Amino acid sequence: MVVPANQRHSALLSEARNGNARALETLFSDYQCYLKMLATTALSRHLQSRVTASDVVQETFLRAFEAFDKFRGQSRGEFIVWIRTILASRIADAHEKHLGAARRDVRREVSMDAVTKTLTQSSSRLETMAVELLQASPASTMAKQEDALLIARAVGELPAVHQQVILARHFEGMTFEEIAEQIDRTSGAVRMIWLRAIRKLKERLRETTK
Repeated sequence: MVVPANQRHSALLSEARNGNARALETLFSDYQCYLKMLATTALSRHLQSRVTASDVVQETFLRAFEAFDKFRGQSRGEFIVWIRTILASRIADAHEKHLGAARRDVRREVSMDAVTKTLTQSSSRLETMAVELLQASPASTMAKQEDALLIARAVGELPAVHQQVILARHFEGMTFEEIAEQIDRTSGAVRMIWLRAIRKLKERLRETTK
C-alpha cells in the first residue's frame, strides 16, 4: 500500500525526533532534488563556476542536521519553510565568501532577503509547472507542495542539457533564441530539446501518479 506523502513525512519526522538517524537522512533525501533545483536558480552566474548547487544542498543538510532539535514544526509546509531558510542562508553566505571582495552591487544582489525571494518564486514556479504538466486544477497548499517535489524529482532525472533548458525557459523566462546563444545551439534545436524534456516529464509524472 502506498503511504500518502503527508503521512510519510509525519512518520519520518516523528522517528527522527525519537533519535532515528536513518529516518532523518531519509527525510532530508526526500527534499534533495527540490532544494538542488532551487539552489541552481538562486546561485548567481558569478558563483556557479566556484560552487555547485549540490555543494550548497549538502551544506544545507549538514546545518539542518545540527539544528534539527530546534525545529518545532509539524507539517510539511513548516518543514519546507524551515529547510528553505537554511538553504537561503547557505547561498547568501557562499556569495559573501566567494564574492565578498568583489563589487558592492554584487553583495547587494545576493542579500538574504533577495535569495529568500528567489527561492520562494522558484518554488511557486515548480507548483505552476505541476498544474500545467499534470493538467490539474489548482489544489490545496499541501497538494501543491507535493506536486512541486514531484516535478523537482522528475526534472532531476532528465539529461543535463534538458534540465538546463527547462530551468532557463521556465525559471529564468528566457526565449529559445536566448537559450540557444547560451548553450551554443540553434533556436530550433533548443525548441526540440525543450519539447523532448516536457514529454519525458509528462511520462514520468504519469508513472509516478498512477
